[in-house]
Amino acid sequence: MHAVAQVFARAAAGTRTRVPEERWNAMARSARTVRNGLLALGVAGALLLAGGGAAGADAPDTDAPGTARAEGGDWIHVSMVWGEEPTGNVNSAFIRCPDGGGHPRNSEACAALDEVDGDIWQIRRTGTACPFIYEPVTAVAYGKWKGRRVAYAKAFPNECVLHASTGPVFELG
Repeated sequence: MHAVAQVFARAAAGTRTRVPEERWNAMARSARTVRNGLLALGVAGALLLAGGGAAGADAPDTDAPGTARAEGGDWIHVSMVWGEEPTGNVNSAFIRCPDGGGHPRNSEACAALDEVDGDIWQIRRTGTACPFIYEPVTAVAYGKWKGRRVAYAKAFPNECVLHASTGPVFELG
């Protein structure tokens, strides 16, 4: 039985349990990881179902003639959601390669994505030192790269860690 389930089972049975501090910390980290993963998945699903979420009005119509999807080019829609809830402030942009899109650093983002063949998970983290400030932000991306679908969703403790982990892809200005 999982450690968290054991603690709850003992509590329900009325048995008092003392959990060692290091085990308690590990359980808390595990719970936060699960919560952040579910949050990121919920945000990604909401954005996919809503066609870009709250920022969809600013995003170009990707099925319209002259857009990356219609022309078969590489494109990725990236969004950042601040806060622990999926209803936080949203900022998004459209990356279209080799040129175009509404991303403020489109060419640098395209270069970073080219290096990892569109797999945002493979972008190498920079050596940036980030502060220990908890201001959560969730990064979500979806699109098509070299004929393959791209999907990415991850929660970060703050914007500095996000940018250090994803390079210019989520630097939306």
